[in-house]
Amino acid sequence: MVDPTLIAVTSTVIGAGLNTIRGFLNSGEKYSARKLIGAIIPTIFAGIAVGQTLSVTHISPIAICLIGLTAGFAIDYAITKAKKDTSSE
Repeated sequence: MVDPTLIAVTSTVIGAGLNTIRGFLNSGEKYSARKLIGAIIPTIFAGIAVGQTLSVTHISPIAICLIGLTAGFAIDYAITKAKKDTSSE
């Protein structure tokens, strides 16, 4: 069986990647690999935190994956929003 932390980290990174792609499709500007790497770095740590804090005794791997996808998407969205708010001041 796959380690729950690995599932959480992988799905969190995928969620952050999906959010950067969503942002790229809605912005109309040239996509930057730097933005993708900038999104992946904090979400790796967040994925580790999510994987470590989950009580995996009664959670299926699919549920862990869904939690990770949601967390990754939300983390990248929050970081992007915070960067935009601080750059506009």
